Amino acid sequence: MNEATQDKPAGFGTFVGVFVPCILMLFGVIIFLRLGWITGHAGLYQTWMIVTLSALIALLTALSMSAIATNTELGKGGIYYILSRSLGLEVGAALGLPLFIKQALSVAFCTVGFAESLHDLMPSWPMTTIGIITLILFTICACASLKGALKLQVAIFIALLASLVALFTGGELRHDLPAAYEPPPAILGFWGIFAIYFPAMTGMESSLSLSGDLRNPSRSLPLGTIAALLTAYAVYMAIPYFLVAHVPMELLQQDTLVIQKLAKIPALIIVGIWAATLSSALGGLLGAPRTLQAIAEDGVVPSIFAKTYGPNKEPIVATLVTFAIALISIYFGSVNKLAPMLTMICLICYGVLNFSAGLETLMGNPSWRPRFHVHWVLSFAGAILCLVAMLMIDPGNSMLAFALVIGIYLLMKRRQMHTSWEDLRQGILLFISRFAVYRLAYSEGCSKSWRPHFLVFTKRPEEHSHSLVKFSQSISQSKSFLTMASFLSGPIQNEKDKRSLSLDIKRSLQEKNIDALVQLSHSSNVTEGMKQIIEHYGFGPLVPNTIVFGGVQENSTEFASVVQSAYLKHYNLVILNDTNPASGDIHVWWDNESQQNGDFMLVLAYMMQRNPAWNKARICLNAIVPSELQRQSKTAEFRELGIKRRLPLQVQVYVSAKPEEELSAMIATLSKDAAIVFTGFRPPLSDEPMENYAHYLKRIFQAADAFPPTALVLSSDHTPFEHIMQ
Repeated sequence: MNEATQDKPAGFGTFVGVFVPCILMLFGVIIFLRLGWITGHAGLYQTWMIVTLSALIALLTALSMSAIATNTELGKGGIYYILSRSLGLEVGAALGLPLFIKQALSVAFCTVGFAESLHDLMPSWPMTTIGIITLILFTICACASLKGALKLQVAIFIALLASLVALFTGGELRHDLPAAYEPPPAILGFWGIFAIYFPAMTGMESSLSLSGDLRNPSRSLPLGTIAALLTAYAVYMAIPYFLVAHVPMELLQQDTLVIQKLAKIPALIIVGIWAATLSSALGGLLGAPRTLQAIAEDGVVPSIFAKTYGPNKEPIVATLVTFAIALISIYFGSVNKLAPMLTMICLICYGVLNFSAGLETLMGNPSWRPRFHVHWVLSFAGAILCLVAMLMIDPGNSMLAFALVIGIYLLMKRRQMHTSWEDLRQGILLFISRFAVYRLAYSEGCSKSWRPHFLVFTKRPEEHSHSLVKFSQSISQSKSFLTMASFLSGPIQNEKDKRSLSLDIKRSLQEKNIDALVQLSHSSNVTEGMKQIIEHYGFGPLVPNTIVFGGVQENSTEFASVVQSAYLKHYNLVILNDTNPASGDIHVWWDNESQQNGDFMLVLAYMMQRNPAWNKARICLNAIVPSELQRQSKTAEFRELGIKRRLPLQVQVYVSAKPEEELSAMIATLSKDAAIVFTGFRPPLSDEPMENYAHYLKRIFQAADAFPPTALVLSSDHTPFEHIMQ
């Protein structure tokens, strides 16, 4: 991963390095070969609207781009560099690769425009052949030297300026039509013409691609880009007015070279066409390879595309790839076919760039200190305009373009590439989290949205793959909060080692597809440490409501006091014996003493059954009653419960003269083939000595040793089961 802008030339200034490349990309095929045609079909006012809307999108994007450029040191790759460092490598790649293709297509777009103008002068020369030869010559120039290519652009800029002067100093009114005049083709709609024109305002990002070769990019980029954009807008507004004043609409619709007939020196218009098209093609051949080079240096594509050669370290391989894409496009494409494709890719990139800048400004992180400030409303307005324009031009192709970007993003996500830089994603999550936490904190809550948020106590940190965590994850399925809490003892005594161990545990959990927070604490007394976490863990409304323990405890009296503390804090409690669930059904043994326990066990069983790994398991609701008459009544009650609460229950009620005394033996016998058993236990009584309650817990733990995997459940009386189980 290359973060710096090393091994670059001495550096170019604002005029040569930014303004000239930008203005030449803005003055491309459209200005001489399509602007008159657009004016003839759309009329003056609609043309002005199209130019203004395109310029507005470009200006808002330029402002956002300038804000980002003045906040950080820019490297190679331009927009790709900005997006990958702001929104992450996946987003950067998802947009950088289409952007590179767009830049390569723009080379073909401008080369075809040049070939079209030359073919009109010399019809015997095949247009495709002209385009291919031109592409080869300019590729050689781009490979030879960036410095030489930029100097050539200055010469082209002077020629272009001369052609514009020749146009505006001319102006003989012409009403004559060719003898072979034919009616114009069906007029395209506003958005169809917009799609053809918009690439004329999309050359400004070419300077970003050269940002690694600028002397002072944070100053030159905003100044040069905005100056070029405003200059181009003024010219694009003036030319249609000039044409409408001197040329009939019918002639504008038919003759793409009518501008030549108005110029004071007609030959300079041809020079201007060649200058505009060839300079834009050359700009694309300079910018596109450097975008691909930056993508390759980040490891997104093979590193061979980042290889450089010569004393100036030119990206020859990336240039040849650009040449190949442009060559194919020249062979199969035309100006009107390529323009809408370029428009879609540009609008996506511009929209995301605006979104990135707006989000940075809205969040207001201390690291966001641009020297060029832009209000977040302007950046978001630019993003919305890009989206609206895409959907208005062609909803179908817009969806395909989005699908392409999303596909590349998901592919990059699967590769799980690591970067050496921090991006904006963590800040976005924190920003959204702050908003959500404050809303939750001031809300009255929603009982129907209740779900168990687990706080899992494990004996040692290295036991993060313990059955306790797996059990909790099988129920939460990453839709609830899950915290693994443990206590440190031994050599780890400083915060750095603790953070390192916590990070290792988190990575290990992620590898097992377990989403969990990790809470590691130092405590000489584990019991007191557990009480401290129970008392204080959580933030605002984000606190656990269900605690999970292991079943084997070294000091039963101390553990009983922990259970008492948790119950008094209104936590639900689950005590799991230390065996992993096997295949089979989910058995719930109804607690005749506590409706709350029964409801909580059914909720846990149902959530577990919704896990894909458990969807074939049945929920078997079991109970013991002292008589046959009660068995029939309880069976009918459970079946009604399943229907009323929409639970798929398999009901089985057993008769025993001494239900409480025989419960453990019956669970051990009748549930021996169950994958997991849920059964309840009672809370400590208000006046009960802790030793007595500890003895009770020890007795049920010992009984559970003969059970299959078992979850002993105690529900809080504050859990709103009356709403959850409606």
